[in-house]
Amino acid sequence: MYRAKLGANEGMLFVFKRAQPLSFWMKNTLIPLDLAYFDENGILLNVLQMDPEPGVPDHKLKAYPSSAPALYALEMNKGWFKKRGIRKKARLVLSRKVIAAGD
Repeated sequence: MYRAKLGANEGMLFVFKRAQPLSFWMKNTLIPLDLAYFDENGILLNVLQMDPEPGVPDHKLKAYPSSAPALYALEMNKGWFKKRGIRKKARLVLSRKVIAAGD
């Protein structure tokens, strides 16, 4: 929230305690983003393009749901996945152990 920019290859990775249906929104988000959901095996489920919605009340913000239970969500600059030819069933590989918040 409130970020004015992301570097060309910077993003935000969200790790959840268990795979579950996920949904994100663009509350207080200033830049267009791609949102990729990955399952517990790191397999890409879907990529959604999200645009800022300034001035829209919370209850009217668009929801961006995962197509199946997801363990990871990765936000990158809009168009990042397409530009790199990253499509459904690609695999997310983490170079270090990632621990969910609260563990």
